[in-house]
Amino acid sequence: MKFKRTERIGAIVKILSDNPNKIYTLSYFTEKFNAAKSTISEDLLVVKNVFEKLELGRVITISGAAGGVKYIPKTSIAENCLFKCGTTNRVGKTDDGTSILDYEPEEVKRKMTIDSSLASCEWQGYKINFIDTPGYPDFTGEVKSAFTACESAIVVVSATSGIEIETDRAWKYAEELSLPRAIFINKMDREHADFYKVVEELRAHFGKGIVPIQIPIGSEASFQGVADLITMNTKVLIKNKDLIYEIPEYMKDEVDTARHMLMETCAEFNDELLEKYLEGEEITETEVAAALIEGIVNAKIFPVLCGSATKGIGFRQLMNSIIEYMPTPYFRASMGINPKNNELIERRTEDAFSGYVFKTVVDQFIGRVSYLKILSGTLIENSSVYNSVSEKTERISSLYSACGKNQQAQKIAHAGDIVIITKLQATKTGDTLCNEEEPIKYEPVTHPASMFTMAIKADKKADEDKIGNALTRLVDEDPTLTIYKNTETGDLTISGVGELHLDVAIEKLLNKFGVTAKLYQPAIAYRETIRGTSKVEGKHKKQSGGHGQYGDVWLEFSPGELGSGVTFTETIVGGAVPRQYIPAVEKGVRETLQTGILAGYPMVDIKVNLFDGSYHTVDSSEMAFKTAAALAIKKGIPEAKPVLLEPYYTLKITIPEYYMGDVISGINTKRGRIINTESPSHDVSIIEAQVPLAELYKYATDLRSATQGRGSYTMEFSHYEEVPAKISEQIIAENNK
Repeated sequence: MKFKRTERIGAIVKILSDNPNKIYTLSYFTEKFNAAKSTISEDLLVVKNVFEKLELGRVITISGAAGGVKYIPKTSIAENCLFKCGTTNRVGKTDDGTSILDYEPEEVKRKMTIDSSLASCEWQGYKINFIDTPGYPDFTGEVKSAFTACESAIVVVSATSGIEIETDRAWKYAEELSLPRAIFINKMDREHADFYKVVEELRAHFGKGIVPIQIPIGSEASFQGVADLITMNTKVLIKNKDLIYEIPEYMKDEVDTARHMLMETCAEFNDELLEKYLEGEEITETEVAAALIEGIVNAKIFPVLCGSATKGIGFRQLMNSIIEYMPTPYFRASMGINPKNNELIERRTEDAFSGYVFKTVVDQFIGRVSYLKILSGTLIENSSVYNSVSEKTERISSLYSACGKNQQAQKIAHAGDIVIITKLQATKTGDTLCNEEEPIKYEPVTHPASMFTMAIKADKKADEDKIGNALTRLVDEDPTLTIYKNTETGDLTISGVGELHLDVAIEKLLNKFGVTAKLYQPAIAYRETIRGTSKVEGKHKKQSGGHGQYGDVWLEFSPGELGSGVTFTETIVGGAVPRQYIPAVEKGVRETLQTGILAGYPMVDIKVNLFDGSYHTVDSSEMAFKTAAALAIKKGIPEAKPVLLEPYYTLKITIPEYYMGDVISGINTKRGRIINTESPSHDVSIIEAQVPLAELYKYATDLRSATQGRGSYTMEFSHYEEVPAKISEQIIAENNK
């Protein structure tokens, strides 16, 4: 049996990810798929790139008679830091169930970070709160929310692939918040690792504030430590111990060049240091460190560090740098709104208590679990606080610090702390908790647009009554999900950032709430209208002894204005239809036009004029005239050239300028038309287009593929247009089965 390439690659990914660290020979795959070794080698190259780009780990080739390929799962930067701090006794990994941070069932299954995780640890007497965030684009909402709870961000970049999609997106989010940033270049031990190439790429992309404060000793297989450009010492890993040495002599030129760049960058943002630098005076370690801190705090200098998560190199230096150079909560004030007068106010760490809920987790037993960043003051267990958004008072029964899934109770928390609070009744993500006498309201985060929409329904009869409540609780946990009930089509729809995002949502429904659900393509709310005119009689006459039924109307049908719906008029002369029956005729018209004759969709943009008729003094009634109107419609609409209409949506697509041609071409293939293009900056383009909704199913996936994940869009309803004849025939045939 022959397999398609996509089938082979999918199966290889599944085999390797389900069996981490296991060696599979090339022959194993050639026999399994009945394919040549050259074909399998090409497949494995694709698989290797997929794992690398998605930060899922790496696929390596092992030479020799006992060789083959094996999958080595990702090793988290945060997990290494926790190990160095002594918080954990080993570097946790998702695949073997030892990860502290990736512990949710969906993460264990996929061997990837999906939810942001909090990890608190101590280093040199200081408490550090890490928030480990996902790297996959479908979960950028988690990244954006986490940034609101941070004093600084460590942006991880691969030494082999440089700036990735999420690097750019994370940097943008941090920039919006003026968040101090450092960069950690990971995977220095990997094949093709190039520290200086990545630094050059970073400086070209993000500016000359990017500057190394350490450089690697060796690279690829020979990578063995880092050289600190401030202390002028090295760190070398020998038998799992960090040893400090002076920088080797052979690196003198390399160090001089890098240190010159560091001095130049620091001097650029510090006048005193600039003067000393230009006059050739010696600059001390203390002066460099002070200038560096000033630049970092003001988000003008972004230090670069490096290491290897696999080998555990560079993490002691990273932790030291966080303590020495990255800002604490006391460096800057928090800005918010006074809810009493809507004036902007400043809140410093020593002021009255305030905090921001940046994340909510829904537990099926406990209920809401709120993650709170304390921005000012102190919070004590068994106290009451004020929610300035819901305007409700909440009771804080208990406080917890967290290290992944492990929680520890604490009685008091201070500004800068991140704590977990359970059982808050009126508090959700984005809310502010504060002192009621000194209220403040912090601006909630704006989440990425939900671009991918599917219909959802319970997979089992027993879950039909539970799915609505379960989805509501899921949205509480993940604000990037939206739920909408389309009353016209009857579909319950769920929208998220991408396809994987919704797949994970389905799994969470089962794992958290015991609800099995399935996704399917949502129905489209088509419309029907007419392009011609007709005049017809509708007569309802029935006599069966006693009072009979008699209604007789003449109706004229003609096209209406775009967006006008159904327009009813009457031009009756001489009382041909008595006035008391005209409302019944109109009611019969409007009710009947709710179901079109082509495919059963509502009719719109149509004029109906009642111009003649007759009545019976005894047998006429409102019901008779209503029925007559319905009969006239069923007779007259087929004569008026009925057509099918489809909804068009206006898309605003934001992309790097480089992809404009591909995106426009894609729009054209979807029967869309370009309305406008603009370039608000040198590297960003915005395309405005109108596209039929029928062509937008999974467009989020298409756009991501066309732009390597860098494109995004918003959409809103525009208007209805006639469906092309061939497509119309297919829709009508399908609906009339």
